[in-house]
Amino acid sequence: MNFANTEQGEPAAVDPYKTIKWLIWLYFFLLIYEGAFRKWIVPSLANPLLIIRDPVVILIYILAFSKGVFSMDSFVGWIVGLGVVTFVISLFTGFGNVLVSLYGWRTDFLHLPLIFLMPKVLSSRDVKQFCKWLMITAVPMAFLVMVQFKSDPTALVNTGVGGGEGGQLDVGFGKIRPPGTFSFTNGLSNYIGLVVGCLLYAVLEKKYYPRWLLFLAAPSVILMVVISASRATVSAAAISVGFLALICLRRPSYIGGSFKFVILALPGLWLITCLPVFQEGMMVHTARFSENGGGGVQHGIIERALGDYLDGFRAVPDTPLFGYGLGIGTNAGAGMLGGGRGFLLAEGEWSRVVKETGPVLGLGFLLLRVAIAFYLGLVAMAASERKQPLPLLLFSSCFLLVLSGQFGQPTALGFAVFGAGLCLAASNELLENRPERSASPIPVQRVMRGRSVFAEALHR
Repeated sequence: MNFANTEQGEPAAVDPYKTIKWLIWLYFFLLIYEGAFRKWIVPSLANPLLIIRDPVVILIYILAFSKGVFSMDSFVGWIVGLGVVTFVISLFTGFGNVLVSLYGWRTDFLHLPLIFLMPKVLSSRDVKQFCKWLMITAVPMAFLVMVQFKSDPTALVNTGVGGGEGGQLDVGFGKIRPPGTFSFTNGLSNYIGLVVGCLLYAVLEKKYYPRWLLFLAAPSVILMVVISASRATVSAAAISVGFLALICLRRPSYIGGSFKFVILALPGLWLITCLPVFQEGMMVHTARFSENGGGGVQHGIIERALGDYLDGFRAVPDTPLFGYGLGIGTNAGAGMLGGGRGFLLAEGEWSRVVKETGPVLGLGFLLLRVAIAFYLGLVAMAASERKQPLPLLLFSSCFLLVLSGQFGQPTALGFAVFGAGLCLAASNELLENRPERSASPIPVQRVMRGRSVFAEALHR
């Protein structure tokens, strides 16, 4: 399988980051399919497979350091510094369990530098290849999700992590929330959000992708959203569509092409709505969005989302200065302490972080995540001004995960990091507009001394 971006008949230029790129591709495919290994292929290794991407990340860092592209500038220095301080303090506070603290450290800090490494080794053309494969995987994923939705909750296709029956969330009507290849439904939600961003970009810039792919991926994504039985999935898709509207308002020239695609796709979309499984999915969603079935939009989505942020501040008065211990708020950390797989401290991400590491370090880490999300937004908006809509659409799919995604869930952490890394890499200048053809990425400009990362984003 060849992922290279060379023109036919032209010799491929030597790419100094080829091995690192292949490892990022491995990270990508493991992110999508690691749940299949944990549920069906090797369920006995479900727990070790939780960290299957960790060795890949570490190897990426080692190779990047040897190539001189892993540096402690900007956010990476803050991530490493805060991670070291938090880990050391955690060893002398709370439970003081080394393994739990180490797992908590990898949860909060290990993967984050990858966000800022990816744009140093990937070009915007590489990002388009990832988008292409995300759309390709959407077609078989939609078929699997449909089979899971139609099957009995105890069927093999709905097996939970470790091979256990009934391991997925029930939504009534004899249905479960289909997780696709992922361990749980949150993985499918994060995946669909990223695919939607890529698909909307393909609609705007059709020259980069074959039309057949758009006409296969679009109904597949719509079908998955409808039968996902997940309000988070609907919200993720709606956010990306909202960003698409913003882009079209700023660049009205995109409206004509988008409208033409919708007109051409209408027959296929109409056929999708006629499927019994589509109608069943709409029935489940109607029940979940109703006041009686799921709290409605206000209580079930808006207030719940705001509550996750507010709970973090509410936890401050009742939390020790340095928290209860790094890692014990994750499911895996609770299991190591003999408390079973569950939330020992809190289910919300912000309250977990504060209770684990205390008001000072916890709020510092949350502030770091807010700053990263803000920086991503600045870079994406600056790229949009240069008529590059892809970074903004990728930003729409990952900024909430960066802000408040549950990093204790490896899939959520993976999509937050990978989506943010793609967002920054997509902002690199288009190789197609340069006179030379090269497989190497465009060198990332160094941050000027004395200039903040936010100012740097505005001057890229």
